[in-house]
Amino acid sequence: MNMSSGRPSRHVVRRGFTLVELLVVIAIIGLLVGLLLPAVQAARESGRRSQCTNNMKQVALGLHNFHDAFGALPPSATNSAVDAKGRTGWSWMLLVLPYLEQMQLHDACMSQVTWRMQNPMFMSATVADMARKPIPPFLCPTDKVGLLAPEAKQNSAASWITFTTSKTNYLANGGGRSSWGGSVDQQTRLSQGAFRKVKGATFKDFTDGLSTTFLIGEAGGTPANAADADLMPGIWSGTTNENNSQYELTRYAGYKVNSGIVSAFGSFHPGGAGFATADGAVRFVQDTINANADPSWGFDGSIDADITTYLTKMSNSARGVYDRLSTRADGLSTGDY
Repeated sequence: MNMSSGRPSRHVVRRGFTLVELLVVIAIIGLLVGLLLPAVQAARESGRRSQCTNNMKQVALGLHNFHDAFGALPPSATNSAVDAKGRTGWSWMLLVLPYLEQMQLHDACMSQVTWRMQNPMFMSATVADMARKPIPPFLCPTDKVGLLAPEAKQNSAASWITFTTSKTNYLANGGGRSSWGGSVDQQTRLSQGAFRKVKGATFKDFTDGLSTTFLIGEAGGTPANAADADLMPGIWSGTTNENNSQYELTRYAGYKVNSGIVSAFGSFHPGGAGFATADGAVRFVQDTINANADPSWGFDGSIDADITTYLTKMSNSARGVYDRLSTRADGLSTGDY
């Protein structure tokens, strides 16, 4: 009895969680996180892929508007032999900038008037500062390579290379594989992708159909050679060698999607990469697509290559669906993919 109040005393019992109960709760929470995390990551990747698709759509529409204005697509890179202003090495991406709401940058690059400034490797400091900034329609949000990493990698390859340009994840479809050297006529005939070297193709040249020919595709992903990681994306301003491989601006179907080869299309999206066809549609292409990609296919690398043999190989029915989608006039059907 509580003698001061005349009431019986009450002992309050406070009961907490036992260690076993706490461990059970923690285990349940861990299990739920383990179940939900992949779903959250998948949702985030889905959003990034959707943004990537929108970017490619913008670039494809920009190329259509360029074609409407000039009657042809831009060449993969300008060449002083066919460019009225003598510009050498400037990329198709520079030429399409006005149609992507980037007129200021386009005009700044085109204002390079001295002979040295006619090549993208010799930008003035002011223009270079503009060129190194991100261009949103050229960037895949899933790509893991730094904005200026491709520039640094290219520049470290040789002391005379002085690129000052941000990266791009969307590059031109150059066909089955790159060709090397040759005259303007040879380069034009040997460039059988959506983009021709030195002289742009017209939509009339797409005799296979606009909907069955890749226009642009994604560039990036895990490299087969770890040292090539920063070379997987491209450089949007131009190329060191407008008549040759053009890996800064172009990718080829000589290797399969996500093969990890610098010259191949690929991405960090699981299972494949995005492509825009020449009709402006964008779709995701699985890296399991039927392909008979062969880097030795076609042009043998010499200037006096037999063009007839090259074109005959291009029309070989043994080529896979992926290979057929890379050329605009092989006369082969693609079917579903």
